[in-house]
Amino acid sequence: MSTPEISVLMSVRNAQKFLDQSLQSLSEQTHPSVEFVTMDDNSSDATPRLLAAWASRDPRVRIFRLKAHQSSGLANALNLGLEHCRGKLIARADGDDIYHPDRLVLQHARMRADPELAALSCGFRRIDEEGRPLGDRLPLVGPERIAFTTLFQSSLLHSGAMIRARWLRKVGGYDTAYWTAQDSDLWARLIAAGGRLDNLPDLLVSYRIHGESLMKRRGPEGKALSLSVPARTQATYLGGAPKEHDAAAVVALYQGARLDSHTLRRGLQGAERIMKVAQGREPPEVLAYTQARFLESLERQLAWSPSRNLLRRWQLKRARRRWQNI
Repeated sequence: MSTPEISVLMSVRNAQKFLDQSLQSLSEQTHPSVEFVTMDDNSSDATPRLLAAWASRDPRVRIFRLKAHQSSGLANALNLGLEHCRGKLIARADGDDIYHPDRLVLQHARMRADPELAALSCGFRRIDEEGRPLGDRLPLVGPERIAFTTLFQSSLLHSGAMIRARWLRKVGGYDTAYWTAQDSDLWARLIAAGGRLDNLPDLLVSYRIHGESLMKRRGPEGKALSLSVPARTQATYLGGAPKEHDAAAVVALYQGARLDSHTLRRGLQGAERIMKVAQGREPPEVLAYTQARFLESLERQLAWSPSRNLLRRWQLKRARRRWQNI
């Protein structure tokens, strides 16, 4: 097989339930120059047999099985898989998602048209265990907006991302300290190294939500690890965050979570601190978008506030007026 332009990189562990559907969708990709590098992370179910069957009928499928002593999480498995990838573009995939046939060809065309892009993801449709739609997620687009939004959340779907191999290797691959949020950490490091990230607006992935997904079982420790990424990026952006800066409260406010008065106050203080710095750095459309997100969150807080709680409602309305003038 000649050297492929794209290496699809997947790591699976005990993925028998959805693996056939995922691999079928990948085998139907319309791009002509693809290899599928699949890391079997010490599976104990029928996953090895399913992978072997696919490899026997599709020469593009290359299987690498990790032994017990090598098994230490997704980031490590992906780093080991990267060593086997021959393409200049690395397309991530997961064994429980389903991919539009034109996903790779559309992303490849955009990456060729914009050689400054380090990574590119896409919109997605959330589906349940039976494949029933749960709603569409239209992605944030524009490298400037995405870079700034890294202070508050991840804006790229990991299993829909295409990454330039040279950029992935430049930043040292995945950080194995992140057993969750390895994607958020990677995006932040790519941006810090000067890489540009973007999304195609197209819905190219059916992203499955089910009880065995890592997001469903990461717990408080995983949540804290995930929050360490925006906390780090906020501190860097501020040139060193003061002790009173509450990055988690800023994230919760930006994402529109329901907040108590203490968390809301700390979130607003931190958000204003960031926006003050951003006034001299970010383009007007990034500032306007971010202002709108925080205003939307304040409107939610106001809608959730009981009408009898006059003090809280007055405080929220005052905060809303303040943010309208930021």
